[in-house]
Amino acid sequence: MCESMLNILNEFRETLDELMLNAMHSRVILYGYGYTGRFLKWYAEYYHGIKVDYTITLDTRFGRAYDQELFQTSLFDFNYKDVSKAIVWLAEPMTDELNIVLKEKGYIKDKTYFDFYEVIYGTDIDWGAESSDVFRRKKSGIRDIQFLEWLEYKYDCNFLQVIEKKNFEVAGEHGASFRTATQKELFPILDKCHCIPGIHDAIFDYGCGKGGAMISFLDYGFCKVGGVEYEPQIYDILVHNMKNLKLENEGKVIECIQGNAAEVNEPLDKYNWFYFYQPFDDCIFRKCINSICNSIGRNKRKVRIIHIIPLSYECILESGYFRLINQFTIDTRQRVVNIYESYN
Repeated sequence: MCESMLNILNEFRETLDELMLNAMHSRVILYGYGYTGRFLKWYAEYYHGIKVDYTITLDTRFGRAYDQELFQTSLFDFNYKDVSKAIVWLAEPMTDELNIVLKEKGYIKDKTYFDFYEVIYGTDIDWGAESSDVFRRKKSGIRDIQFLEWLEYKYDCNFLQVIEKKNFEVAGEHGASFRTATQKELFPILDKCHCIPGIHDAIFDYGCGKGGAMISFLDYGFCKVGGVEYEPQIYDILVHNMKNLKLENEGKVIECIQGNAAEVNEPLDKYNWFYFYQPFDDCIFRKCINSICNSIGRNKRKVRIIHIIPLSYECILESGYFRLINQFTIDTRQRVVNIYESYN
C-alpha cells in the first residue's frame, strides 16, 4: 500500500523541525529568499516561533520583504550585531563559492550551518527541462522546498505550475489564469477564522484547478473537501493528482466536479465552508454566490466564505445572507482576504 499522504507530509515536517530546533535560542541567517527561503521563514515562525534575523540574497527578482531588510553576502564580513554567532540556514543549493565563504568564517556543517536542500532532496534538486505541453508541464529548474512541491516529488503529482488564461480551451471568456494557494497562505487564513474542522465540516473550492488548495485543506484537518473545475485538461490533472495520492486509503472524502461553477447546485448542500481565490469574473461569481444562498435556503446551516482578492465582494453583502466578519492581508504581496459568515 502506498504510504499515507499525511504521513509523508508529517515526515517532511519532522525533518524541518529537526533542523530548525537547533536555532531555538540563536540568531538565524537565512541564505536565499526565493520561494524556499520565504517558505522556511514562514514555517519557522508559524510552527516554532523562531524569527529569522537576517536574510541574504543575491537575487532581487523576488522583490523585497515588507518586514525585514535583505543583505548581501558581505554581511558575513562585518560581524554585524554578532552575526558570526548566528546559525545559517541554506535556502539555496550549496555552491563551491558559498562553501568557501562558510568555511572561512568558521561555520561548521550541521552545527552552525544547515543545508536544507541536501537534507530534503539529497543531490536530486533539479526538475529537469520544461515540457512543451502547457497543461502537463511541471516546474522546471531547481526544486523548491515546500509542502505541495514535496508531494509532487514523492507522488508524481502536478499542483504548482501556472497556466495562463490564454491557453484555456473552454474557460477563456470568464475564467482566470490558474494559480494555487498553499498551506503557507491557507493555514494562517484558517487560523484567523478560528477554524477547528470537525467531522461535519466540509469545504468547497470554486475553480479548484489541480487540487492544491483541496490538499492543503485536508492537511489542515478537513475530512471532506470538494471542488469544481471547468477547464477539461486541468480537471484531468486534478483527477490524476487525487488518484496518485490514494486519498481513499486515508478515509478522506474528495468530490471533484467538472463543469460550469455557476451550475453547481445540490452538491453545495453538503458543505459549510466555501473558498474563492479569484477563479472567474463577476458574472460567474454572482451566480455562484446566489447558488450558495439557495443552498442555505434548502439546508439551514452556518456557512463561511473565504474570499482572496475580493474584487466582487458587493454581491455577497447584497445577498442579505452574509456579513463580513474579518478582513486582513496575507504574505508579502499584501493580498486582501475577506471572511464572511451567514446570519443563520
